[in-house]
Amino acid sequence: MKKFKEFWGKNKVLIVLGIILIICFIAILIVTFSYFFGGSESVYGDRLDEIENYPIEDDFISEYIANLENDDLINSVTFDTKGRIIYVIIDFVGDTSLVEAQSKAAASLEQFNENILSYYDIMFTLTCAETENSEGFTIMGARNVAGSGLVWNNNTPVESEEE
Repeated sequence: MKKFKEFWGKNKVLIVLGIILIICFIAILIVTFSYFFGGSESVYGDRLDEIENYPIEDDFISEYIANLENDDLINSVTFDTKGRIIYVIIDFVGDTSLVEAQSKAAASLEQFNENILSYYDIMFTLTCAETENSEGFTIMGARNVAGSGLVWNNNTPVESEEE
């Protein structure tokens, strides 16, 4: 006991700092393990916990695709859901104008019920192959849950005119 008192008297500051260092190291380990190895099994975390309250039925998907493909201007439609985002890819025939394509996509939003529109974001990709009469296009549009309409982002390359 005498040796401990003597050691404590000479190294009091170092012992306290060593204990603080050990406590900090243990706290860092606990936080690191809980951050990287704890939590949800889902890649999306807990934001999809209510997704079963907003189902998208297979009948709706097939009806949606069939309604769009019945149009003479549309070649094919792809419908995919990832998490809370619905991806719709519409391929148009060669001589379709960009304005017509955008109006077809905007009109197709009417087929979604309010339950789906209030939970899912909707992403449209509209494509049209280049033909003799048209340059073709690729354009993307998005409808956010909080939004009311589509916002378009035109990624079609445009060549600038030389002077």
